[in-house]
Amino acid sequence: MTYLAGLAKGLEKLGGQIFSGCHVVGVKDGDAVTIELTGGAQIRAGKAVVATASPINDWLVLHTKLAPYRTYTIAAPIDPGAVPDVLAWDTRDPYHYVRLAEHGGTTYAIVGGEDHRTGQSDDETGALKRLEDWAAANYAIGAVAFRWSGQVMETLDGLAYIGPNPGDRNVYVAVGDSGMGMIHGTIAGMLIPALIDGRKHPWQAAYDPRRTPIGTAATFVSENLNVAKQLVDFVKPSDVSALADIDVGEGAVLRHGLYKIAAYRDDHGKLHVRSAMCPHLGCVVQWNGFEKVWDCPCHGSQFDPTGRVLHGPAVQALPTVDDFNGENNPNLDPENA
Repeated sequence: MTYLAGLAKGLEKLGGQIFSGCHVVGVKDGDAVTIELTGGAQIRAGKAVVATASPINDWLVLHTKLAPYRTYTIAAPIDPGAVPDVLAWDTRDPYHYVRLAEHGGTTYAIVGGEDHRTGQSDDETGALKRLEDWAAANYAIGAVAFRWSGQVMETLDGLAYIGPNPGDRNVYVAVGDSGMGMIHGTIAGMLIPALIDGRKHPWQAAYDPRRTPIGTAATFVSENLNVAKQLVDFVKPSDVSALADIDVGEGAVLRHGLYKIAAYRDDHGKLHVRSAMCPHLGCVVQWNGFEKVWDCPCHGSQFDPTGRVLHGPAVQALPTVDDFNGENNPNLDPENA
């Protein structure tokens, strides 16, 4: 955060402007790029860069070469002299990594890994336990003080897609960070300005978004078959037998006629219901009980418990279910949902 704060100050010092609270819902290429915001406002620009981890401007092409993975992390106190202050990782699948960080005068070992495809596991507690066991077996750590998870967008070869968006003239992308956003963000800040200026850059071929690297065909096929398999979620049974079975602070996907609905019961016991169909390409979202979000298992879109979009490629909230008004709706039999 200190690094990012410095970048923000540097940008403003050079005349750049930063605006928050401006939710982008569309980016259209042309002689001038049109950026559409929620509420109908538009921004016109000669060039635009979509730097969003997962591309929100591309519905299909780049997503066939990107895969969303949920990754887990713990932090535990450690003697700062016990291990080298480096980033180290093993070669298991799923893998593990460790590095050091200081917080409040205490040195912590940050241990991460145990990645799996987003929305395709309900074993979050097990993943964190496996991380703790691995760390304890390899390092003299204290009691785990922090636990969290996040999402990384993996590319076919581990390098981000940085450069012109395929098929566009004036839209550029910096997406697919494979867990290395700080590095790829810096590279994008060097590479894209050179391309906009019409200059050649020695890295442009390596990061070209149009590339399909030699030797990655098997990965390409397996990841896209994985996406295809998630489309059958529409015919799967409900997570629970009735709305009454959803505990406070939890969510579940249920069938409601022709709908799949995403139902969440908040801390006050109120039920919040949305369509479970991701507005990106229609996959059925899954409840993530650790982060308390809805995950799309196809392309990694994420939504808060009430359906508000948090992470692309979706740019809209989960759709409303117009004819559903709560547990007393006669169109839904809670006993047979």
